[in-house]
This record gives sequence, structure tokens and C-alpha cells, in this order.
Amino acid sequence: MILKNIAIIGAGGLGKEVAVLIQQINAVNAGWNLIGFYDDCIEHPVIGIPVLGSTEKLNSVSKALAVVIAMGNPQQKQKIADSLHNNNLYFPALIHPSASLGVNVIVGDGTIITAGSRLTVDITIGKHVLLNLNSTIGHDVTIGDYTSIMPGAHLSGFVQIGLGVMVGTGASVLQKLKVGDYARVGAGALVTNNVNSGATVVGVPAREKI
Repeated sequence: MILKNIAIIGAGGLGKEVAVLIQQINAVNAGWNLIGFYDDCIEHPVIGIPVLGSTEKLNSVSKALAVVIAMGNPQQKQKIADSLHNNNLYFPALIHPSASLGVNVIVGDGTIITAGSRLTVDITIGKHVLLNLNSTIGHDVTIGDYTSIMPGAHLSGFVQIGLGVMVGTGASVLQKLKVGDYARVGAGALVTNNVNSGATVVGVPAREKI
């Protein structure tokens, strides 16, 4: 079997986790050859995997290369994605073998779905989204590009999550609510009302942080 080359942008904590995710995917169905990280700050090898240079170097790659952006910060992800203009790059979705995807689940390019995530039915996920460990996504949910759903977060049915949203660890969003673009939901928050674009909400029930 010919393995496809893949690189990870970001050699920090999430980058290391994505490297392990690729190993776990390969253990079930070998398909990827992880060639290394690209990072603008780190130059030394990370968990034995080389750092190949800065992100900008990806714009000069001359052969087809799969790339995954391993960053939790939504704005940072979007900035990196917007800086890449090399047609040799492509962005596969990476889905952990233990993740459960139900019926009619649409997953965008570059999205990362980690171990224990559960998605039910009629769900649309944009590009470069992170669904972190043990998150649950209910029926008829939409999630915008670059959003990060952190470990143990729960989205109920018919929830609409905008562009570039951060949903913190252990947070819950109740059914039929909307979370606007670039909003932030604090760790452990219980969202019981719509969240305005750009707002930060915290607490139980969640209230906007001024």
C-alpha cells in the first residue's frame, strides 16, 4: 500500500495529540505517512518527529501534501488557512476510529474528530473544525468553519454554532440555540439563551462576560 504524506501545522500540545491520532488511524487502516510538523516558533523535533520549517514553507511544497492545522484557537486557525495558497496542499478530515458518526453527517475539509466523540444524525460540520475528546453533537446541528469544541462539551439538537467559535471544556448548549460568530463559551458553562457574535459567556446558567 502506498501511504500518503501528511504534515501537521503546529508542534504544540494539540499537534502532538494529532500525531498520535494519525498513528491510531493507521493502526486500523494504514494510509498516512507523517513527514513532520511545520511551526513558526518550534525548531527542534517533537516526540521524535522533525519540525520541517515555518508555515510559510508550505507554500513552496512542489508535490501533493495533506496538511492538518492542529491549533485550538479559531482565529489562529483561520489566519493560517488564509495564508496557504499552494494548490499542492489539501486538507483531509481526520476521524478517530473510536468516534461514532451516525446518519447524514457531513464533515468539512481539515476537520479533526478525536477519540470518543459522538455525532448522531443530520449534522453539518464546516472546515477546520476541532471536535475534541468525548464531545457529543446532537441531531440537526450545524457548526461553522474554524470552530473548536473542547473535551466533554455537549451540543443539543438543532443548535447552530457560527464561524470561529470556541466552546470550552465541559460546556453544554441547550437545544435550538444559536451561538454567533467568534463567540466564546467558557468551560463548564450551561448555555440557555442565544449567544451574540463576539460575546463571551460563562457560568451556570451562562451569562455574558462584560
